[in-house]
Amino acid sequence: NVRELENIIERTVSLERGAAILPESLPPVIFHPAAGIARRGGSEQMVTMDGVNLEEIVGNLEKDLIERALKKAGGVKKRAAKLLGISFRSMRYRLEKYGMD
Repeated sequence: NVRELENIIERTVSLERGAAILPESLPPVIFHPAAGIARRGGSEQMVTMDGVNLEEIVGNLEKDLIERALKKAGGVKKRAAKLLGISFRSMRYRLEKYGMD
């Protein structure tokens, strides 16, 4: 989905410290779609006979983005929340949810 790709690129640009986006700056979903967001038309391939654990996939992506935002923000949680476009309260909830506080 083009909009999903645009969102990923926008987030990556906002979190990148350097002048260029490096491959290691991109979330894993770019290189391994099955590890992250399901793409339109390709989501059928992600669902195997055993099913798919959507909560785990989304959680891993969310945790990765939070870690990147915290690194970019120098560990300042309010700044990281702003980079992610979420409230500080939402950030605290997610940090607790993933055991990152």
